[in-house]
Amino acid sequence: MSSVFFRTKLGTTERLASVAGQPLMDVLRQHGIPANAVLTWRNGSIVVEDTTVVGADDVIEIRQVRHYDLDVVRRPAQRTYGVPQPVYTKSVLFDTNGALEQRHEQLDEAGFLRYVEDAFVQSLTRQHVVRPGDSIVIGLSGGRDSVAYLTLLERTRDRLPETSFTAVTVTGLPDWEESATFAAARESGKRLGIEQVIVTAEDVERVFRLKKPFIEAMNEIVAGEGSHLTMVIGHQVLRRMLEEDAKTRGANTVAFGFNADDLVASLVTWFTTGFRMGGIPVREIAGMRYIFPLYRITKKELTLYLELVAPELNRQGTPGRFTTGPDERSMSYAVTDHLFDLWPGIDYYLFSSFQNMQRYMFPMVDATCRICGGVYLQQEGVSNAPDLCDVCDFLARRELNHAD
Repeated sequence: MSSVFFRTKLGTTERLASVAGQPLMDVLRQHGIPANAVLTWRNGSIVVEDTTVVGADDVIEIRQVRHYDLDVVRRPAQRTYGVPQPVYTKSVLFDTNGALEQRHEQLDEAGFLRYVEDAFVQSLTRQHVVRPGDSIVIGLSGGRDSVAYLTLLERTRDRLPETSFTAVTVTGLPDWEESATFAAARESGKRLGIEQVIVTAEDVERVFRLKKPFIEAMNEIVAGEGSHLTMVIGHQVLRRMLEEDAKTRGANTVAFGFNADDLVASLVTWFTTGFRMGGIPVREIAGMRYIFPLYRITKKELTLYLELVAPELNRQGTPGRFTTGPDERSMSYAVTDHLFDLWPGIDYYLFSSFQNMQRYMFPMVDATCRICGGVYLQQEGVSNAPDLCDVCDFLARRELNHAD
């Protein structure tokens, strides 16, 4: 019979449940033990964890190599506030003078809807994300985030400052015109009674001065070495077309439907690349305000919210070749999802700290792209193309736009 023991730096020993034939990495994951934290001996000899399989008569000893209490994560102090029929549990880790406790509040359907709507209203009003009299252009893709945003506006409008809204839907790619997604966008704007502006592929071609139809240029990018930039280019196109509409109607604010997970994943990328990004939940660049109204609400919460209040708007299609990102994007999102599990409420800590960091970082330096007219941030420590944003520079090097 196999035996697997875990010896901690606190002097304790724990027998880990395991079966013969089980990879040791599975045993570690099952018990919340990171392989980076341990060394392993099997029958007295050091072995590597990722190639070791538990044998029928093995005695495996796993020793923690660094002195800290791993049970803070494996078996955290917890307090749960229950309800009879919960549909969701909101978890946040509280740090009180260095003592950690995870608090879990179970929410029934009415309580969950109240929580999401309260979080939305407080997010917009407490930091003046939305101000009385703002003229706001909203990107309405028809995806769950933008549809949930408009649904939240519809249900909480009497608690928000008086503003004017225009919803802009950008078309031109099959993914952006997928029937279920486009129908959700149209229905969402109709329910709120706000104007929905449709931006066409011809508009995109004009702004970015493309030499060929938008779909042909994107197909060429997807099929080439720049395929990993497909979503970056798509997002830049969406942003610029929102800005163009805002400029034509004198709007001072552009709203994006990025949720808490999206923004934490952006911070993960920022911390690992150093690529400059503006503030959260508001950033101001060249006289335009960019806001993230959903920054306190996770994707899971938004999806559940739509399922409860407007399930007919929660039936979007699957991502296509233009909205499926590269492996590095999946890595950032997977790391983010694990972070939310390991550190519930980490978004509250990260957004507050990032806001504070903005005060002592180098001032942002912006420039205006001579092709698309978009304002972009100059990046420190790298060579910035003169008067070209990253996307127009990429298109110019592939002779897809008129760069002269």
